[in-house]
Amino acid sequence: MFSSKPPPIFETEQPFSTWQELCNWGRCHCRQRIFEKDQQIRARPGLLYLVTQGAVRLMGCSPLKTEQLSLENDISEAIFLGILGIGQPFEITEHPQTVIHAYAHLEKTSVIWLYWHELAASLTWYIKVLEMFRQQHQRKLLWMSILAQKRTVDRLIGFFTLLALEEGEGTEKGYYLPYPLTQAQIASAIGTTRVTVTRLMGKLRQEGLIAIDEDNRICWKIK
Repeated sequence: MFSSKPPPIFETEQPFSTWQELCNWGRCHCRQRIFEKDQQIRARPGLLYLVTQGAVRLMGCSPLKTEQLSLENDISEAIFLGILGIGQPFEITEHPQTVIHAYAHLEKTSVIWLYWHELAASLTWYIKVLEMFRQQHQRKLLWMSILAQKRTVDRLIGFFTLLALEEGEGTEKGYYLPYPLTQAQIASAIGTTRVTVTRLMGKLRQEGLIAIDEDNRICWKIK
């Protein structure tokens, strides 16, 4: 779907300096793709991707499992790696032990793609994207410390707290997690079963720590 052959020159005469200019450039150069919910984004190594609308869900699994999942058209056993919202960059790197796949987490998720040398033509955005990747790396380190917790409930609380504080929508009731998540996805993220997540979330609701609205969004009531 995406060409891996870089263009001979960067065609934009004046490099983009704002987010809107970057999005417009992607559309004008046929670099924008729109995906339906749960549709796979067939990203290629060596290219840079930016989420311009909706959200992208990253999943990982072993190369052998990837082949099996492709045949069965089932991603339920893949490991949930996180969600990227509007303005967030990502790239798919090759690794012998893990294959990473990207999926549209919301309807009408839009992604543009470009080559690193094209981004470098606009120094402002090049620096911004590097800073975003640095922040993602810091989050991974924090996430590793959360996963190191022995008790499942501590990992669940850490997961909700991380999402709520970094990307949540603050209201009088608490912090709403930025995106809807299924209990299976939460279970995959913290290394447990869906049944365990169901039980623990019920316990947290009874204790008044979380609530779920009519849109199935989780509200983390930070005290």
